[in-house]
Amino acid sequence: MVVLSWKIWDYTALPAAQDFKVKETLREQEDEDEDVGCCKDDKSILLAPAVTQHEEVEVEAFPPMRVEVYYEALCPDSRYFVIKHLLPTYNKLKDIITVALVPYGTSLDTSTRKTPESILPATETHEKEGRYSFKCQHGPLECRANTVHACVTNLIKDETKQLEIVGCMIEKNDNPMKIGQKCVEKFGEQWESVEGCVNGEKGESILKHMGDMTHSLNPTVTFIPTILIDGSQAGQAKILQDLHKFLCRKYKGPKPASC
Repeated sequence: MVVLSWKIWDYTALPAAQDFKVKETLREQEDEDEDVGCCKDDKSILLAPAVTQHEEVEVEAFPPMRVEVYYEALCPDSRYFVIKHLLPTYNKLKDIITVALVPYGTSLDTSTRKTPESILPATETHEKEGRYSFKCQHGPLECRANTVHACVTNLIKDETKQLEIVGCMIEKNDNPMKIGQKCVEKFGEQWESVEGCVNGEKGESILKHMGDMTHSLNPTVTFIPTILIDGSQAGQAKILQDLHKFLCRKYKGPKPASC
């Protein structure tokens, strides 16, 4: 709840128009050629408006909803959700949502550190001598693509542009570096910084962080994509079926036109 305050000015205290007349004392001059008339000891006064009351006006504020998307770069379901649901919904509701992209994969059971039997093998992170390596559901190519996506989400600060680049890449991610360069440059960003991130320790660290976020979720991520709305996994079937409709129903503030 945000409380805004205004001072209410009462303009009834202003003097009437005739009170603004300036009183003058004219001194007669014998010499008609000299200027006549000057002010002497007389004043013109304008009264400032008086503050007669101070009111507190309560205005209810509605924070944007946070949409977190846990996905894989080569997952067909992830591709479909990003292209058919996430991007169109964001373009319509960008004033009431923020989006965080987490490219990684399914996770290990938080208690057993094993993949639940009901899902495909989890994405794994391995550390050796301070460097990280990854094992992804769709193989090394997906790990590479996930790293490109992770670097884009880290380096591109403009949310709209970030989503546009990811949407462009996920449409055809069979050559992550080539398509990454094409999409990054298409939207006016420098590929060199992304490429350096992907090929260096920074990319490994960012993707490891994405993994930590994924593995920390409770309940465990058993399907990709998994979508969190304001930190909750509730309503996954409805979200994946119609993200726009779900968000419109959930939002408590004034509804955007598309709702």
